[in-house]
Amino acid sequence: MRRRFYGLIIGIAAIIFTLFSIRSTLPEREITSSVFLTFAEALDVSRIPKARSDQIVPFIAESFLGYADPLEELLYVHPFKGRAAIDRLGWITYDRLATDLKLYDLNGGGQQFRAYAYPWFKASWRVLLRADQMGIAVMDKTGLIRWEKEFPTPITAIDASSLFLAVGTLDGSISVFDPNGWAILSMQNSLQEFQTIYGLALSADSNYLIIVRGISPKKIETYRFTDNSFAKVSESSLMVNTTFQATIAIARDNSHAIMSFGDMIIYYNIKNKYYRILEAGMAGVELSETQVDFRYFVLGSLKDSLVAILRSDLEGKAKSDVIILNHGLPVHIAPGAFGAIGDEEVIGFVYKDGLELLKGWRP
Repeated sequence: MRRRFYGLIIGIAAIIFTLFSIRSTLPEREITSSVFLTFAEALDVSRIPKARSDQIVPFIAESFLGYADPLEELLYVHPFKGRAAIDRLGWITYDRLATDLKLYDLNGGGQQFRAYAYPWFKASWRVLLRADQMGIAVMDKTGLIRWEKEFPTPITAIDASSLFLAVGTLDGSISVFDPNGWAILSMQNSLQEFQTIYGLALSADSNYLIIVRGISPKKIETYRFTDNSFAKVSESSLMVNTTFQATIAIARDNSHAIMSFGDMIIYYNIKNKYYRILEAGMAGVELSETQVDFRYFVLGSLKDSLVAILRSDLEGKAKSDVIILNHGLPVHIAPGAFGAIGDEEVIGFVYKDGLELLKGWRP
């Protein structure tokens, strides 16, 4: 009995040490200030000063969407229901059937938008993904369609940087477009080489494109932009057994990529061309659990080598956490958060009742 008691004490001590270790990976001296802004005290989006429109950071919460002004420490919000896509110029709301689209500008005024498609916003791109996933339309801030493209098989992956839009399809084809709709890369797979695109990502500076394709084994392909196109620079076999689609983000310093396959998180080193499955319990954070009640989603790169991932509970408990990884190592956890925002000066976490802003964080 005494031996069991001592074992229990040692176990508790180990847990406390692990939790302390997690917190200590983010030294307090690296944060110059922390503030929590509540939605209850937020201003309406129509009150965003025009002089601050290039300083705001968009976000989507559970029943509010809007913009954070990190320097002024202010929130501007607009209530919504259903789903939404947002950028610095405005947003679109829609339902799960890709209908009832409404287009809004920063004044908060909405207009009905006739389309049967899912809006997708990123960087400077506003894309409508056709409901049958066989085509896209790129539009401007007023809703005017600039150009359209159709594909022979359904779209399975999409990503964008400020300069390019990349699309992958079920048959393994890849297309990369410039803002005018010109294809700077077009790789068409034959039926004999049917290798579905499971995920892709463009780097923030538009220099790298990473693709995950195939089933067994999967392949990680890295392309670099050179001579006005993307050229393959490496290919690695990914020996994992999963059928989940991948969400991927390339760190802003282009050192690595983080990819999620549902219940699995993978770190991929771009320069040295190797990958590592993040182990369960790493730094006290269970990233690769074998339970089926958690799923992981890569939210995106924040700054330098930091990437944010979302861990969500599928058992109906509405539990979620945002985990910040630095070169694949967990350095911060935001329990209860379900979104993250970031720029050069601020990292923020989105909660049901507001935003937490951390300033001065350096990896």
